[in-house]
Amino acid sequence: MKIKLLTALALAWLMTGLQANAASLVPSGRNTSVAVTFDRMSVPARLPIWINENGGYDSNDAPKWGRNTLVCQSRTSNQYGACPNFPVWLEATPSPYPVPVTFTESTTRQTLVLNVYLTKRRSLNNVVVESNLVPLNAFGGAVTPRSDGTDYSAYMPSSELSKFPSAGSWSATLKMSLMQWPVTCTGNSQNITVGCTNVTKLGDWIATLAFKVTDYGNQQIYLPEFGNAAAQVDLGLKIFPGGRGTTAVTGSRSLDMCLYDGNNSDSNQVSLIFQDEGAAAPSRATGLFSLYRNGGNKNLAQDRLDYSIEVINPLTKARQVVENGSEIIWSGTNRGVLRRVVLPGQSNSVLCVPAPMALITPSFTLSSKTAGRYRGTLRIIYTPTTQ
Repeated sequence: MKIKLLTALALAWLMTGLQANAASLVPSGRNTSVAVTFDRMSVPARLPIWINENGGYDSNDAPKWGRNTLVCQSRTSNQYGACPNFPVWLEATPSPYPVPVTFTESTTRQTLVLNVYLTKRRSLNNVVVESNLVPLNAFGGAVTPRSDGTDYSAYMPSSELSKFPSAGSWSATLKMSLMQWPVTCTGNSQNITVGCTNVTKLGDWIATLAFKVTDYGNQQIYLPEFGNAAAQVDLGLKIFPGGRGTTAVTGSRSLDMCLYDGNNSDSNQVSLIFQDEGAAAPSRATGLFSLYRNGGNKNLAQDRLDYSIEVINPLTKARQVVENGSEIIWSGTNRGVLRRVVLPGQSNSVLCVPAPMALITPSFTLSSKTAGRYRGTLRIIYTPTTQ
């Protein structure tokens, strides 16, 4: 009998202790960092920033933190997000609610305003009873008298992430404040330009966003002279008259070239291979490239024009001789002198690696070649990498 009595007393004490430790969470600030990398051709379906972050609750005193709500720093400035900066009690609002925020690209300082979407959940005795956003209620909605608390989510959908116009490092900061509605408001809670002014600030909610955006689908060798058109290059041959059989011909043609890696020239190594069409070229000097006479015999030297290529090394600024079919590699190109260009079909500038080239035709006697039109193909294989 004594044992049973002691057990009952112990159980009663335990139950009393459980009742005294009711579930509660004191509201606090948030400092969140979101750093992601994605390509413009495959943006995430949704990029979460806050996921059901709790704004405080107390199951012993439901209204205590159940009146909490988020507001922006400014109604009109997109710098840190634009939305009401005091709670406003209006039900007819979008759900989820878009908050425009300014993103800035680190090198170009270009800016872009994109929407971060916010939603809010309320709970009743720790059971979710509603999942919606009533943002002009300052993300608060009509307060349920017995609600335990509120929590908030923020995200960016693919429709916003796909709006980044170019590769680069884009950053933004979303700054909001967690406020508590008073029992009676001063100001005007029905006027979006005024709001309920005697709210209590409970903490700052700050999200730092850093997006590394790539554009690998747009890697290209950019020849500014030709834009979108296929390059048709004249070797620029010049004739220097002389005696019979000694008239000399030589040529030189400069061609601007810039190499874009799809990542704002963040790749630190460049591989280049220059090749002609690979046809027969008997007795041609090592490393040279060739054009052939239309309708001619490619096995005959008199039906072929040979030329060499030199390219400006972007690191040393020195001319570098290129050999047909051989690879050249430049390391550290992301630390060299980069050029800002607007690529064909794009509206925003990007950084590329400048690599101007020269096509040089060694001197030959005019009589050694058959008269006619000469054509050839030059293929440039560009591979950016990061080592």
